Amino acid sequence: MIPLAVIIVIVFCIFFFQVKEVSIEGNTYYSQEQMAKMFQTNFMEKNLLSFWLMDKLSLTPELEFVREYEISYPSPNEVHIKLYEKTIVAGIAYSNQYIYFDKDGAVMQSSDEPVGDIPLFETKSMTTFTMYKKVNMEDAGQLGQIINLANLFQHYNITWDKVQFGENSEAFLYSGDIRVDLGKKDNYDEQISALASILGQLQKDNRKGTVDMSNYEVKGTVIFEQTPTAAPTITPTPAPSGTMPP
Repeated sequence: MIPLAVIIVIVFCIFFFQVKEVSIEGNTYYSQEQMAKMFQTNFMEKNLLSFWLMDKLSLTPELEFVREYEISYPSPNEVHIKLYEKTIVAGIAYSNQYIYFDKDGAVMQSSDEPVGDIPLFETKSMTTFTMYKKVNMEDAGQLGQIINLANLFQHYNITWDKVQFGENSEAFLYSGDIRVDLGKKDNYDEQISALASILGQLQKDNRKGTVDMSNYEVKGTVIFEQTPTAAPTITPTPAPSGTMPP
């Protein structure tokens, strides 16, 4: 009788607690359907009780594009998963390829076309990548500059469009009508900290020009060169037919 009772309980749990719905929250890289399949890869994940046990034992899937996720169980047949995805901080444009990465330089997305309004670093250094792994650049020093700048721009809420690199890996930031010469450094913390307030004020005043911070030091002088305003062109109005100009 005991074995039969156990069998009945097991069969009941298998059929009554079947996972019929996996709802996802916070997904941007993949659709609801694609994400749900990632959490339903074997028979253990298709039963709520065994799924719960796997969750407690940290045996649920590890997703390389997700920092962490929370699992809840709204009903005996539903699993709800709230994702906290790794955030894209910027992209790298190289040889008609657009590579988007997180704060650690790990590739989160790639495309043959620019994606949305994500700002870009434009480089001529040979760049290769594997999804969810750190970008591989021939110029490792320039990769360090890119990651450092991208994280600082995010930290200080710098609004920017792109960064271009010169022949000696000096960085030029473009934000609207402002260009900022940042020079070449391993760490731009002091410059970007100062730039946050300077750039905001220049944009508020609708200024156009170049900010030279290539040799900036703490509490040092920041040089701004205004773009000259072109003089208006005046086209002479032809005299009416049949009259002589004075």
